[in-house]
Amino acid sequence: MGIRTGASALAVMLLAGCAAAPPVGAKDFRIGYIDVPRILEEYQGFKDAQSDLEKARKAREEEFGRRYEDLQKLQRELLSQDKILTDAKKKTKAEELRKKSQELEEWRMTQSKELQERQEGLVKRLEADVRKVLEKVCESEGFSFVVRRDLLLYMDRNSVDLTDRVLTELRKQAPKEKEPEKEKKAE
Repeated sequence: MGIRTGASALAVMLLAGCAAAPPVGAKDFRIGYIDVPRILEEYQGFKDAQSDLEKARKAREEEFGRRYEDLQKLQRELLSQDKILTDAKKKTKAEELRKKSQELEEWRMTQSKELQERQEGLVKRLEADVRKVLEKVCESEGFSFVVRRDLLLYMDRNSVDLTDRVLTELRKQAPKEKEPEKEKKAE
């Protein structure tokens, strides 16, 4: 066996040995992971916030449609009255149309920015909620690290999926919705 082949075989055996042998102090060192897409899919608090965000987006789209239609109406008036208006009136109406068009674009940009900020706030709030839950789970169950599953390149059989525990805790923390049956019984 050549030196290169022997060195390669040794390297493979060392790597295999490292993977098979638990690290020093392994009983004190636990790694967990969470499936973020699953949390986003299953956590009702996130779904509700996304629904609210979508309603706000649709309401703004409808408002934009109304404002745009008003702008189109003004433009049609200008075109239909082109032959009867004086040059001064045409200039005034054209300036009014330009100003309203600019206002509409500024409104649209402001609304878009507000929705983006609202969505960023939603994500930060969810991240904070998940972090708080993770800290609680890690402290109570002795985990040293928790990583996102989609960022893992490798996980061994000792890695623990904490997604269900995180979802359970998030659900416990969520505000309770009133059940119609209980309200009727109270009356």
